[in-house]
Amino acid sequence: MTAAGAHWGVGCYEGDTGRVAWEISHDEIQREMGAAPGRLARLGVGAGSRVLFCSMLSEAGQFWPLMVGAMLAGAQLSSADANEGEAARVAMFTRRLPYDAVLGVTPALLDGLDGLRVPYRDVFGGVRVVGARPGAYERLAAAGLAPHRFVLAGPAVAIGAEPGGPAHVDEQEWRVDLDGDVVCVTNLRPRATTFERTRTAVRARLAGGGIVPSAGREP
Repeated sequence: MTAAGAHWGVGCYEGDTGRVAWEISHDEIQREMGAAPGRLARLGVGAGSRVLFCSMLSEAGQFWPLMVGAMLAGAQLSSADANEGEAARVAMFTRRLPYDAVLGVTPALLDGLDGLRVPYRDVFGGVRVVGARPGAYERLAAAGLAPHRFVLAGPAVAIGAEPGGPAHVDEQEWRVDLDGDVVCVTNLRPRATTFERTRTAVRARLAGGGIVPSAGREP
């Protein structure tokens, strides 16, 4: 299904053959911003919570609704780039301020902490919800932490509701299935760009309707 009307912007996601740009309408970004407070509430994030988002500008199409949703819910937010050079900034935030959630942790951020010789537990041990992407999730779990899965399944954001559980997309907006072990997404409501079993860079299995990325694989 394709939406007509003015576009909000252009996003990027990792497809199975490389980076892909996609057009985003005002209607769809408004829907996702409206749904985001409820998605965050399932993580226990609401009024008075503090959330740190780890993302890149090219991921604004996926992260902007969550950031706006945090503000709409009355939460405080901080942001950091999801790259190796921002590891010191992330460590500074979590050491100086109490965070209820850090969402979008990447392997690159953990590489940065390794380079600084900062244990993961020193940075994330006091955070109630650590949403970690494939590759980072396994490293945090191996360090004795209890991360939630956080997966960018192409244009769709999938978040685990509990530590160790599968990551779920917004099921009002997306359907997820597999082509072999490749996660594919289909949009269920009109969007500026149509996705019909579109292959992403994520390799996984499905459990309980959610995504469990293959161990050791990162998009």
